[in-house]
Amino acid sequence: MRAAARFALPLFIAAVVVSPIGAEERLSFSRDIRPILSNACYKCHGFDDKTRQANLRLDTLEGATSKLESGATAVVSGKPAESELVRRITAADASERMPPEGSGKSLTPQQIELLKKWVEQGAEFKAHWSFVAPVRPPLPELKQHQAAVRNPIDNFILARLEKEGLSPLPKADKVTLIRRATLDLTGLPPTVEEVEAFLAACSAGGDQDGGTERQRDRESAAFEAVVDRLLRSPRYGEHMARYWLDAARYGDTHGLHLDNERSMWPYRDWVVRAFNENLPFDRFTVEQLAGDLLPNPTLDQLVASGFNRCNVTTSEGGSIDEEVRVRYAVDRTETMSTVFLGLTLGCAVCHNHKFDPVTQKEFYQLYAFFNSAADAAMDGNALSPPPIKKLATPEQQAKLKEFDDQIAGVNKQIAETLAANQYIDPLGTTPAATAELKEFVWIDDAAPPGAQLQGNSEWKFVTKADGQVYSGEKATTRKASDLSQHFFTGANPGLKVGEGDKLFAYVFLDPADPPKEIMLQWNDGSWEHRCYWGEM
Repeated sequence: MRAAARFALPLFIAAVVVSPIGAEERLSFSRDIRPILSNACYKCHGFDDKTRQANLRLDTLEGATSKLESGATAVVSGKPAESELVRRITAADASERMPPEGSGKSLTPQQIELLKKWVEQGAEFKAHWSFVAPVRPPLPELKQHQAAVRNPIDNFILARLEKEGLSPLPKADKVTLIRRATLDLTGLPPTVEEVEAFLAACSAGGDQDGGTERQRDRESAAFEAVVDRLLRSPRYGEHMARYWLDAARYGDTHGLHLDNERSMWPYRDWVVRAFNENLPFDRFTVEQLAGDLLPNPTLDQLVASGFNRCNVTTSEGGSIDEEVRVRYAVDRTETMSTVFLGLTLGCAVCHNHKFDPVTQKEFYQLYAFFNSAADAAMDGNALSPPPIKKLATPEQQAKLKEFDDQIAGVNKQIAETLAANQYIDPLGTTPAATAELKEFVWIDDAAPPGAQLQGNSEWKFVTKADGQVYSGEKATTRKASDLSQHFFTGANPGLKVGEGDKLFAYVFLDPADPPKEIMLQWNDGSWEHRCYWGEM
């Protein structure tokens, strides 16, 4: 079916019930063996250099099959009797048995049998499923029910039914079929009119014999038409977006403290459109993670990056800004890894991951990307805390373009009129006046009128007798052993910056105790203008 690839986008988590392993059934390393090794063995025999014992690694094929200092090999493929791992987990002597006494770990008899059978079957190692490129598996052979196969997926379902001694249910009637398809693709039941139209299409032509090949072709064509119609329906994107928005932790409120309304719905609508327009998955990924970083991003790409701002935010009194910013970056890192990498990186916030091959250092290397986000720690309980983008409807965009075109026309007319008139100075020809550059001191001897002095340490002014002063009578001074911020808001009147004006500051450093970094920041409505010296 032409749109079948569209089903791959939502994130689904399936629960698997594992039946007891039969004598001829092949074990799955990821399902049956890795959980045992990770729980009982990886603490001492995993990828963490700090906790590994005896230079033995059981999380990789190379480590498990390398010779130990004793000359033995932990895992000998196909030979449990020659494998040190099997000998140690079955040892009668407690001093040799693994896991050792006092470790708090133990193996059940069933787990020991699974490990022995795994070695006997060849001791296959597999990487975490999200690191393995998918390949099309061979179709299982069927001993019966071949007539029920309509597509390759049926082979897998019917093979499992045969294994369990079950038979498929009879073919669903047509009303049930359209109801299932409509619910699956739109989340809504079909209307009476849609059911009747499907039934009519199935019986079109007058041949009521459901067993004929011509009738089956009509029913198949009618059902394909139903699926195509459902995929074209706007309800399809709305239904599929529900799963994605759950994974992206989308919400219409801030989620904490006063929990005010949050204006994130344009991102929700973007996700709906992405499904309805069958957006390629690479673009679906890139535009959400970094749409705002693309060259000349479109308005849609800026909206898509709202994925990174769906996290819970706060403006609760007593919150520590830096702690909140860390929490935001951790949330964004964990969400990205879960929905795009299929990894639960949350464990690596505190330590190397127990199950997945991810170190704590690697987590914070990824965290560094999200830690550079521009939003403030406190959301101010505002409907749309900055940075924000104002969005216009298509009608408003057309009107704005009309206004821009009118302004451009007027500006052109003014320029042509000015060009057609020669200016004559009534006082005669005089040398052109040269603008004189002057220095205006904004803050030096004291803070500007009305300024609300803020920061995490006291503002202090010194005179020339107490320290370095570039101009005027006083200068501000500060000393801090860690991050120190000094800023003010509310100055009245505010500073007017004209075209060509330059903002600068004179900073004297203590050569015996220089700071690691100096940052100057300017607020013209948002804290986006920054200059750094030193480390960043």
